[in-house]
Amino acid sequence: MYKTESGQYASESGNFIIDFPMKPRLQVIDNQIGTDKYKIFNYQAVAGQQMIYMAEYIDFPEYVMESWDKDQAYQQILKTTEAKYGGVFKLTKQEPTEQHNLKGIYYEFSLNPDANVPRGVKGGIKGKIFFVGNRSYQLTYLGEEQELIDKYLNSFRLIK
Repeated sequence: MYKTESGQYASESGNFIIDFPMKPRLQVIDNQIGTDKYKIFNYQAVAGQQMIYMAEYIDFPEYVMESWDKDQAYQQILKTTEAKYGGVFKLTKQEPTEQHNLKGIYYEFSLNPDANVPRGVKGGIKGKIFFVGNRSYQLTYLGEEQELIDKYLNSFRLIK
């Protein structure tokens, strides 16, 4: 990932540009659906204890995307997001979104009042999901409310 002339960050392999508040760190996570292995490319910038910015992309096996309609794919990613945080956050908002000729969904998770919330955890999760072919892009902010969230989420665009 490199910094562009405009001060945003670009991923050539991910084919996107986004306005992280600082240089993100890349973590590549091996995953598997059935016998098919694939990688999750997760860029993360931690701006404070309660301010985490993430952008990740996944190239799903084609047969997976052919077996799901778009809504099923969105729902699967949202369920995975909820499970990733152990049910501490609950989906509270989901609506269509469009930016830079990409259609997707915007979502919010709030603290789940029925969950055993770890001490010190505050805020929520806001994000967007877009699909381009069999690639998903998920943009996420985790933490307390602050003014850079919308700027970050709305800055995402493809390089080409």
